[in-house]
Amino acid sequence: MFSEGILEHLQETKVVDFLDELEIPAYVVDKNRRIVFWNKQATKLTGYEANEVVGKFCAEQVLNHVDRTGIPVCNTELCPLYQSIKNGIPVQVPFAVYGLTKSGKRRPFSVVGLPIKKDNEVLGAIELFTDAEKMDADMSLAIRIQESFVPQNTENIEFFYRPSTGLGGDMIYYNPPWVGIIDISGHGIAAALVSMLVRTTLDTIIAFDPPLQGLPFLLENELKKFSFQNIYLTGVIGQLSEGVYRFVNMGHPSPINVTKKTLIETKNVIPVGFGFSEEYDESVINTHNLNDGNLLLYTDGLTEIKTKSGMLTSQGLLDILSPNDTTSTIYLKTLHLRAPGLQEDDITMILFKK
Repeated sequence: MFSEGILEHLQETKVVDFLDELEIPAYVVDKNRRIVFWNKQATKLTGYEANEVVGKFCAEQVLNHVDRTGIPVCNTELCPLYQSIKNGIPVQVPFAVYGLTKSGKRRPFSVVGLPIKKDNEVLGAIELFTDAEKMDADMSLAIRIQESFVPQNTENIEFFYRPSTGLGGDMIYYNPPWVGIIDISGHGIAAALVSMLVRTTLDTIIAFDPPLQGLPFLLENELKKFSFQNIYLTGVIGQLSEGVYRFVNMGHPSPINVTKKTLIETKNVIPVGFGFSEEYDESVINTHNLNDGNLLLYTDGLTEIKTKSGMLTSQGLLDILSPNDTTSTIYLKTLHLRAPGLQEDDITMILFKK
């Protein structure tokens, strides 16, 4: 049974007539996300006639949206219809979703959810969805480019990179002996572009063989030239030589000694981007000998995963670690604890092994 009054409200306000003549695929759901209306353009794009979908849920073998990795979007908190109904505001999914067409093939769609209100009460929502083939092709190329910069594992170092929406602001820097992990503020395309700029800037700085403690200040000064606003980065970056990692921590989560399951207390400097970096002396340098245990660097997307009991936190991560863990086993362990169906933040790791 449809939520009371939504179809009548749409008919009284002529919204049904408007949507049916709209040159954009659209459908309407009630508060339970059951489809109550399906327009002509939606039929044209998907192949489904209105009488085949009205009365069903969109996840009920209709569009059945999934993200790029195949994880369902319908019935999760990232569903734009869910967010529109819950919060009473328009919501756009920040990435292409893949909807099931009648032919059985999936197509990429750009999706927007709009709440339907009467006397300030939300009755349901409208979803507008357009073909995103071109956007998806461009995104796929950008993802391949970014992924090409993720280093291959070596005998003593494992690298792990899993962005939340295909493109991310996390970055692995590997230019032996220099190696480190950086987290750019924000997500998606803008953060990914900034990460590429940071990578190029680091290459330029390191070509002059700077002292390790001077890297944050030099990076700050170079990035000032681009006049970014509200963009900053945290990171752990240093040099690995003969089993010893010497590094600076720029306001980043503390590394973990995986073998001993302990959090390493580090001397930190200010994140880059706020304009407060100084010409630090050698006292800011941290040192870890891999004879003391395998060392894990990670971005906060790992420890800020939402579990059923709240945020995972660094302590929660320590609790699930085993001395012989790899980056893949660590990720899988956190995956089993995750409450939402979708990964909400970029997750990146570097594991140094003896």
